[in-house]
Formats: sequence, structure tokens, C-alpha cells
Amino acid sequence: MVDPQEPRSAVVPVLVAALVCDVAVADPSTGKKNLIGIFDVVHADRFPTLRPMSVYIKLADAMGYYQLSLEYVKLEDDQKLAEASGELRSTDRLASVDLYISFPPMVIPAPGRYEFRVFANDVFLGSAFLDAKDRSTQQEGGERS
Repeated sequence: MVDPQEPRSAVVPVLVAALVCDVAVADPSTGKKNLIGIFDVVHADRFPTLRPMSVYIKLADAMGYYQLSLEYVKLEDDQKLAEASGELRSTDRLASVDLYISFPPMVIPAPGRYEFRVFANDVFLGSAFLDAKDRSTQQEGGERS
């Protein structure tokens, strides 16, 4: 829950990693994050297509309270297709923070490049990209959806 009284941190965290994968889960016995099926290309027989996805985010140098957001954007026209948001409170600037967001099937409207943009307190930290390709125009290779 967003607390309007809690001040946002002035410390800008560092985005160490942002990866798109099929599934991201935490091992209940160790707390380690497991990323299954990391990819940055999706081939489809037709568009629009749907694809379940997870995004893993690793932050460093965070201290204090942050409002985080992740935007799924079609780069061709900068159209925002989806957004997720949440909060982070970090009390140890030397510790890294692992986050993952599991999305329901996401629409990929057309071939092209898409981006998952990471923001902390409205400051852009970086992104992970996803290329969508028409399978009928491809020779070989790449991830299959």
C-alpha cells in the first residue's frame, strides 16, 4: 500500500539485471531465484499472439522507500501495453534485491521490438527487450512460442 506520508528515497538504485523468462520462482528452502526459459526472441505463426512471461529484476545500491513500476511497451510507437507496480523498502544499501513479476499471457500485437522498462520513484533505471518475429519469414533458430 502506498503511504503518501513516507518519503521516497533520493538514492537511485542500480539495475544490475532485467531478464525475460518463461517462469521465475523462489526456491522455498533456499530463497534462491530460479529463472526458467530465459529468452529475448519470440517467433509466432500469426499476430497478435499471446505469451505468458515473467520478468526478473536485480537491483543494487537501494536504500529507503521506492515506488517501483515496470512498463511493457511496443517500441515502434511507444505504446504502453501493460504496467505493474509495487513498493520496495531497503534498509541495507550493500545488499542486492531480487524481484520477479509473473504476468498472465501478454499480447504481442505485431512483429517488432518490445521493452520492459524499469522505474524506481519515476526514475528510469533500464530495460529488457523482446523481439517478436513472424515465423513464416524466418530461416531458422531463435526461441519458439
